[in-house]
Amino acid sequence: MSEHGTGDPRLVFAGELTRLRRRLPDVSDEALARRAGAVVLPSGRQVALNARRLGEWTSGQSVPRQFEAVLALVLAIEQATAGVPAGRTTVARWQGLWRAAREYRGGRFAIGSPERTGVQPDRKRGPLVIGRPPSDAAALRRRDEFAERMDAYLAEDSVQRVLLTGAGGVGKSQLAAAAFHRAKRETELLLWVPAGNRASLLDGYARAWRALSRASVTGDGADPSVDPGSDDETQSDLFLAWLRSTGSSWLVVLDDVDDLGEIAGLWPVGESGRTVVTTRRRDATLLRPGVRVIPVGVFTAEEAAGYLADRLSLDPDPAAGPHGLPAHRPEDLAALASVLGCFPLALSQAAAFLIDSGMDLPSYLSLLSDERESLAGLFPSSSPADEHSGTVTSTLQLALVRAESLAPPGTARAMLELISVLAPDGIPEAVLLGPAARAWLDRDRLPAQDQLSERGDLAEQDGVAERGSLPPRSGLLALRALHRLSLVTHRGPSGPAVAEVHSLIQRAVRDGVTADRRAGIVRAAADALEGVWSAPDCAPETTTALYRCAEVLLAHADDHLWYDGGMHPLLRRLGPHLAGLGRHEAARTMSTLLADQARRRLPGGHRDLLALRAQVAQTEGDLGHAAAAVRLLADLRREAEVGLGPVDPGTLSIRLHEARLRMESGLITAALADFVTLAAEARAVPGVDDSLVTSADEHVALCRGLSGDADGAREAYIALARDLERSLGPRHPSTLRVLADLSRWIGETGDVRSAVATFQRAVDGLVSVLGRLHHDTLIARHNLAYWHGIAGEHDLAIEQFVTAATDAELALGGEHPTTLTFHTNLAFWRGVAGDTTAAAEQLQRLELTVERVFGTDHPRSLRIRQQRAELLYRAGDHVTAMDQLTTVLADMVRVQGAHHPRTREAEQLLADWSGEETTVR
Repeated sequence: MSEHGTGDPRLVFAGELTRLRRRLPDVSDEALARRAGAVVLPSGRQVALNARRLGEWTSGQSVPRQFEAVLALVLAIEQATAGVPAGRTTVARWQGLWRAAREYRGGRFAIGSPERTGVQPDRKRGPLVIGRPPSDAAALRRRDEFAERMDAYLAEDSVQRVLLTGAGGVGKSQLAAAAFHRAKRETELLLWVPAGNRASLLDGYARAWRALSRASVTGDGADPSVDPGSDDETQSDLFLAWLRSTGSSWLVVLDDVDDLGEIAGLWPVGESGRTVVTTRRRDATLLRPGVRVIPVGVFTAEEAAGYLADRLSLDPDPAAGPHGLPAHRPEDLAALASVLGCFPLALSQAAAFLIDSGMDLPSYLSLLSDERESLAGLFPSSSPADEHSGTVTSTLQLALVRAESLAPPGTARAMLELISVLAPDGIPEAVLLGPAARAWLDRDRLPAQDQLSERGDLAEQDGVAERGSLPPRSGLLALRALHRLSLVTHRGPSGPAVAEVHSLIQRAVRDGVTADRRAGIVRAAADALEGVWSAPDCAPETTTALYRCAEVLLAHADDHLWYDGGMHPLLRRLGPHLAGLGRHEAARTMSTLLADQARRRLPGGHRDLLALRAQVAQTEGDLGHAAAAVRLLADLRREAEVGLGPVDPGTLSIRLHEARLRMESGLITAALADFVTLAAEARAVPGVDDSLVTSADEHVALCRGLSGDADGAREAYIALARDLERSLGPRHPSTLRVLADLSRWIGETGDVRSAVATFQRAVDGLVSVLGRLHHDTLIARHNLAYWHGIAGEHDLAIEQFVTAATDAELALGGEHPTTLTFHTNLAFWRGVAGDTTAAAEQLQRLELTVERVFGTDHPRSLRIRQQRAELLYRAGDHVTAMDQLTTVLADMVRVQGAHHPRTREAEQLLADWSGEETTVR
């Protein structure tokens, strides 16, 4: 049958499409394309259509690359003409027509060929394939989500180029190779070009042109009408011109594009084809209309463990296990995947090294955990990855060399060194672009007398950075250079401005620095963290990221954060930060660790040592040992008064916490006197932190309320809230916390409705400023629930208790003190709301958990026993309730003392019950 006869599937498809199109003669192609683009297909997708393409399809010039475009057009026309929507039979019919047209290879020229002369592939012999993609990796992982995105992009008419971007060794080339092989089914020319440099590109294009010249239209030799050119440059120009004009479908893969200047003028362009590019680069030059970017990251944890299991099962050594089954435990494979950050290149090299060396997996894991072992030794070139030309370390070095060419000399490497000792999962941008970081980047460029002091004074650093020879934006240029080479991911400004980095990149960088330079890196990083953390406007979410960075820094700091004059100020923040989040056990562990280090390095009366010992004592009190904590703090206060002076800020801080824990042990009157004196003395001392004065004022107000003066507490909190609103603003976290405290005392004076309304304002503000999972927000919401209950709004109370308990479990864990407190109070108020029996049973189950976690004498354990007794009394079991409350009251007196608020509350409750029983009799 003739190519133009009725037997040509392409023309049959075009004819059917034309007949369908005539059903809407008054609708323009542009309007029809918009209608088709708005159709929601059975898959849930929508497909953008180009009006120009509609004309080409109906005239027989081209066939759509994806069937979904055909289906969208058919549905749009049938719906517009009140036809029956395409059912299974219609869909199958159109799909058959489309597939036959797409797969037809009977003609001499492709549909849409601009001319009938020139070089063309021979369709009778199948696709023309030039170049050699890498072989499949051993134990190759299917990464279907990437394959599906690539295929979808390559099928879009508007797409010209697909970029696979990511760090070296994440598997970009393997993904491109898989797409290359899939395209053979429907593409007439496929070219794979190693694109590391211009010479390689020219060679690949020239080879393609020579292959095309040999595969001429007759299929039996070179076409004499075609000039093959005499050199690579000429042949490359001819090939690129052919791509622009041909109607034959083509796919070109440019693998490992490195230097964008090398590829200038050599990008493949043409209506009939697509280009896939693999590159580490993320430069603006690569982004333009018609380009789609697919970031390629590391494996998932499941993919990484699966890869290791499959790869190591190929080891022919009998020690690998009977019948070829892997001898490695799943937990060891998961641990190795985690240690390597699921990085494909590292996984491949590690597996090769294990097979080649015969080393068992636990021993290799032990080596990996030892920072004294270099990555070059753990991933040697003698055990290469699957057809990857570099090792983990050499791949990093190549990328770093390229990044250094994009930033002021030395700054990219110095920036990566700073990043190497901070948290891989999120470093606030302000840390890397602040004065301390700028000073570090300029360190090697300054005269010796201008370099930073060992202690790293921030004011001096700012001056040094300004005096240095680097441009003002050098830090940002360095950070963006690392981002452009996929060494670092710099996020912003649409989201939180942070930098992220793979942990193996960090370790490789640390391997390459000397001990002396590491000391400078550690101190510069600590200065940078402290500079951001100490700022008055440091946001709570930022402090969380700063703590994570400080935690990682501490693991690499050795002794570099300790000086003859004391410790780096950053270390003072770690314990209090954890305590402020309600993580008192973690705060005690951190403070104890630092205090032990301080004892080895500092004299006994040093202020830093006293401060850390005080933090340990505070956490003891926060964990329920208030009386013991008061004794420890009293001893520390006496040492501080002698060594530092009675009104030294360090001494005043110890006095504040001593008074706080004295208050929490029940000595309210004595604590009130301490706080009043402390607030007055702190105001009179120049240089005392305003937060210490504010905290003293807060505790004065609280003690007034606890001593029975609810009106006095309310007025004091009102005055304090006004002061903070004036100085810090109405939405500052400190202002909102005081507003929540005020709410309680509004309620204690009898104005329960106003208390609920004020608590709601505080909760809404804290949610918007700190987030719903912040510890302060959790506490405020819990207290709002309590006052809903006091107001008799039991349904609202239980709703808020449920939210608070659920959020606490998400933020803190199921057995955190705050979480358990919220769950016990939720159960109690469910009982108050009427379901007393079920609530009492739930409290009994919770009591076992509380006692296991905290011990039988912990205040939380005593409190839950009191609550259970109350529910039993409400349920009518008065005798059992009174017996249980009598027992718990004796334990409260023994543990907390007779004057503790909870002890007095239980005593009054028992007296009320006894009075009721006497009245009944």
